[in-house]
Amino acid sequence: MDLFLKVGIIVVVLIVIAGAGFIIFQHASGTGAVTSDQAVQFVKSDLIEMNPSANITIINVSPSKLQSGSWDIVLSIAYNATRPCPTLLIQGFDYPATGLVPSLDNLYTTKCVIYGMSGAPSYVISSPEIAIARSYNTSPQSIRTYVSAYGYNNTVVHAKFYAQLNGTVTGVGKNFSNVWLVNYTSRGAKNSEYLIMDSSGSIIANYSA
Repeated sequence: MDLFLKVGIIVVVLIVIAGAGFIIFQHASGTGAVTSDQAVQFVKSDLIEMNPSANITIINVSPSKLQSGSWDIVLSIAYNATRPCPTLLIQGFDYPATGLVPSLDNLYTTKCVIYGMSGAPSYVISSPEIAIARSYNTSPQSIRTYVSAYGYNNTVVHAKFYAQLNGTVTGVGKNFSNVWLVNYTSRGAKNSEYLIMDSSGSIIANYSA
C-alpha cells in the first residue's frame, strides 16, 4: 500500500513540475497571449531598465502580422534630448512573438549627424531631436559662441514646429509657415538664442531675446 501511495505522490509531483515548466517555457518563448497594453508595458519596462536616462515614446501599436496575439510596437528613444546634439533612434518590437529582440532598429541622428538627410532632396524634419541636431550642425557663429561661452551641458535646447508662426512672438517681425523654432537657453546667460528653420532644415532667421 505504501508503495502505491509513494508512486501516486511521485506522479502528482511530476505532473505539477511539467505544468510549471510548460508555463515558464510558454512565457519565455513569448507564446503567451497578452493584451496590447501588457505588451507595451513589457517592452517599455525593459527599455527603461536598459536606458534609464532616455526619453522613450510610443509611436504606434498594431496587431502583429507574424503571429496572432502578438503586437507590433514602434517606439522612439532619445538621449540628451535637450542638448545641442541629441541622439534619436526608432526601434520596433513584435511582442511576444519575437520576445524583446528589436525587429526594427533605425538610428536617425547622433553627434549632430542626421542619417539619410544628404541623400534625400526633399527631406522633411519630423522630430524635435532632428530639428535640434540640424540647427546646431548648421548654426551661425552666434549660436556656437553662445554654447561655447556657457558650456554644452549648461545649455538647454527646445524645438517646436509651427504650421503658422506669428511675427509678434519672434524677434524678426514677420510671419512664417511650416517652420521649426529652436531655442537655446543657458544658465547664467542674460539672453536666449533663437533659430527659425524651415521643414527641410534650412535656417531662415536667427535672433536673440
